[in-house]
Amino acid sequence: MTNIQNSLALAFLPGYLFSCQYEQQINQQEGEKSPVTTNPKESSDQKLIRRYLEGLQLESYDYIKKFIHPDFKCINTNTDSIRDCLEELAHWKSQHNKLKHLSFSDPVLKSIRVNRGILKGDWTLVWTTFSALDGESLKSIKYEYHMAVKTVDDKIIEIQTWHQVDNEASDLH
Repeated sequence: MTNIQNSLALAFLPGYLFSCQYEQQINQQEGEKSPVTTNPKESSDQKLIRRYLEGLQLESYDYIKKFIHPDFKCINTNTDSIRDCLEELAHWKSQHNKLKHLSFSDPVLKSIRVNRGILKGDWTLVWTTFSALDGESLKSIKYEYHMAVKTVDDKIIEIQTWHQVDNEASDLH
């Protein structure tokens, strides 16, 4: 695993361990679900996330708004910032102003349902590569980009991001 994948695993580990401890504290009745199961909405959630990434690449902000839940938040673990929908779209608009040919590689997606604990809900883990061309220096930018995306009612309600930071382009995240 790469450092970014390790970071992603470590970010989910406390919630998972909390969920497991919670599971041990209650008397599990026959037929009760385990803390983490398969997401029955895997196909539709993954299609939603692919559309979201496609919208980012195409700078199609009205298109992206269709997929965002009213209580949306994006947690950027690199900067410890939390953005709502309008702040997230403004962030991507500023990225498009700085960068040319912004793209994401074909993502690897893994969907799960967390049944208990602080991470309860449907999540899709996303591994992709972000690439672009810096508009001023014309340097190529490329790094691993990972997200954990929580969905509710066929909308994205939360995104947690992790990505490699290039010291020369540290404001590009």
